[in-house]
Amino acid sequence: MTQPRFHDVHPSLPSWLAVLEQHLAVQFTEERIDLQRATKAVVHTRGKRLRPVLLLLACDVFGEVTARAVRHAAMVELIHTASLVHDDVVDEAETRRGELSARARWGNKFAVLLGDFLFARVFTLATADGDAEVLTTLASTAEEMGRSTILELSGLDLDAEEAIYWEVIRGKTAALFAAATRIGALAGGAALEHQEAMYRFGEAFGLAFQLADDLLDWQGSAFETGKPLAADWQQRRVTLPLLHALRAAAPHEAEQACGLWNRHPFGEDDLTELRRFIADHDGFDAGWRQVEHRLATAEQCLHGLPDTCGRAALQRICTASFPLPVLPAVASPST
Repeated sequence: MTQPRFHDVHPSLPSWLAVLEQHLAVQFTEERIDLQRATKAVVHTRGKRLRPVLLLLACDVFGEVTARAVRHAAMVELIHTASLVHDDVVDEAETRRGELSARARWGNKFAVLLGDFLFARVFTLATADGDAEVLTTLASTAEEMGRSTILELSGLDLDAEEAIYWEVIRGKTAALFAAATRIGALAGGAALEHQEAMYRFGEAFGLAFQLADDLLDWQGSAFETGKPLAADWQQRRVTLPLLHALRAAAPHEAEQACGLWNRHPFGEDDLTELRRFIADHDGFDAGWRQVEHRLATAEQCLHGLPDTCGRAALQRICTASFPLPVLPAVASPST
């Protein structure tokens, strides 16, 4: 597995992650062989392990990264993996991280049950670990992720206010980042006020991360995102760039854009026109400004924390996790 560039932000991070991989590798060895193969296929992929990374670095801000912290990092990664397995069923996705998705390999029924199994295993591990606060944090986070996924399906459409978009990504994505950094701080022995600061850091970072991912769905490439380009459009998933542009455009322009969004069948020319509409109405630039704002908020949350290698690494990771600059907008016909 090739390590993402942010894995060099702390000298001990590669060794911590090696222990994490070993821990994940033995979690399902006593299961039936078919379940072993399935869990291996979805857990041991080319993922960035970003949530465990943040948990381990948050722990290092305040204390030693112990086996307990690694166990907690594994639980967070398994929750993330379970959510991806379910997301691919909802999205009818064929690939995940450059490989076949679970639903593409084994079908929707198997994939749903596999995701359920991974969620259940997390709470078995958390219960056995004996830390009630970690168990409560993980349980409330999983609930929030489910609630926000339902909101995305039922309430995030072309008529939605931007506030609905932020509510969705706060629950679906930022909540698990926030839980990871709070649990890391707890494992490091942080005071309650510092745990809360780390929670706010994770939340702001998670909001920036998801918005950047949504922007790259329009402007990036399959290599950069690990999923097919324009996947959100293919699934009619409304994200901030389009919502912002629709609110900024004249009514007749917004109506035309909605027509493109709903066109069947649609092609590359339609996608190009929709990108141009978003670019011409500040959807992309406004989105990247929000990414910068959320990252600045995350960095501010680190002020006043112990001046440690962990804190410096978290500051660096705010840049290392977003290696792409603000991308050029699609040119309008007049330029």
